[in-house]
Amino acid sequence: MRRVALCVCSLLLAARPAAALERLCDPAAENCRTQLLSLIDNERQEIDVGFWFMEDNHYVQHIVARFNAGVRVRLLVDPRGSASSPYNQSVLDAFASAGIPMRKRVTSSILHWKMALFGGQHVVEFSGANFSDNAWHPVSPYTNYIDESIYFTNDPDIVNSFMRKFDDSWVDHTSFADYANITNPPARSYGAYSIDPALNFPPAQSYTQRSIALYGKEPSAIDVSMYRITQQAHADAVVKAVARGVPARLITEPNEYRNPKRVWDAWNVDRMWKGGVKIRMRAHAGLSHQKSVILYGQRTVIFGSSNWSSPSDNSQQEHNYFVNDKAWMLTWFIDQFNRKWNNSTGAIETKAFTPLPPDTPKYKAPSANGAGGVSRTARLVWYGGPWAHYYDIYFGTSSTPPLYAAGKLLGPSETTSETQSYLIPFTLAAHTTYYFRIVSKTAAGKSASGPVWSFTTGG
Repeated sequence: MRRVALCVCSLLLAARPAAALERLCDPAAENCRTQLLSLIDNERQEIDVGFWFMEDNHYVQHIVARFNAGVRVRLLVDPRGSASSPYNQSVLDAFASAGIPMRKRVTSSILHWKMALFGGQHVVEFSGANFSDNAWHPVSPYTNYIDESIYFTNDPDIVNSFMRKFDDSWVDHTSFADYANITNPPARSYGAYSIDPALNFPPAQSYTQRSIALYGKEPSAIDVSMYRITQQAHADAVVKAVARGVPARLITEPNEYRNPKRVWDAWNVDRMWKGGVKIRMRAHAGLSHQKSVILYGQRTVIFGSSNWSSPSDNSQQEHNYFVNDKAWMLTWFIDQFNRKWNNSTGAIETKAFTPLPPDTPKYKAPSANGAGGVSRTARLVWYGGPWAHYYDIYFGTSSTPPLYAAGKLLGPSETTSETQSYLIPFTLAAHTTYYFRIVSKTAAGKSASGPVWSFTTGG
């Protein structure tokens, strides 16, 4: 199989150049924060950081120290990150109190960047890792950590691209507004560099369209590590790849699979499982927060900040890298994925995925079992819960009602008050007792049956 052949040959792939800072850091076992703090401490010209939220005070202390030493610092921030991060606001306050210039994203969708740029050293770091303590080093190697792939580079094309994009946002008065310590009109720091075509910066560029075009061309194998999967297009494209004989594997996050605020994650994961994608879930303590795709036949890796979600494609500010010219990087991602998939260190990092059933449907109308005087134009109403998508409706005059309508795609209840309903498409007989039962089903075909209820029509 092609995947195995590439893994065997990975030791023969070209090593990264010794003179270049080209490094991926894996916080499953490495302290990635050490290198970032070293870059901060050694910067003599300018530090630019863009982040969704920051929780680790080490970064605050080291950045403020460089600012006080005369290094220029600019921060692109999003105060809305404080809603999910209890420490973010205190970090923003500390930077503001230190006098550091800050601008905030003000469009309806968030700043999802996680990057740091060092102008004097000509280095950029970017990834899916938020600036929190446990995202950058393990609590316990391989057993308690946050899955990430943190990239440091002085590749001039990549660094120049981030210089251009940071400047574009810094002087943008439509998507950004002044947050703190802006005394003069925001100005650019760097040249008008062109953007490396391997980079992808939503929302100006579609992450999804570019990705699924590559899934559609992949001839050999696809491996995915993805935190959140709420956009159908990615799942559809991977299932189509499996259908044409391309094996696909997925490692994803169990908390997102049953997160009631992200009900479409379960829908997409279940559909991929049913479509033949091999799936494992995080088993270690911590979180599986990585966003990466390996395309073996195209020798390509996609990674960055975008989840498989519509906001990450077309509204949030993101950064992603579509790379196929760095053999060492392909090797790194293959080795990392296989280690987690096979639990090859001896630690249980992942476990086999078992689709979960939906909630038992709760009937709303008729309003009570055995209700009388019900209209002969009857509508069955129930609360399906967040995980069901399809419904079998059993209905008739027998106390064990037969299947009347199968696989009705009525969707989940995305709120506690959203219900599903089915109108019986004929006028019922007068003064007659009818029985019904609803069976909820997930996209994986797992089911939960409600009880049999009855009602009697009026005249």
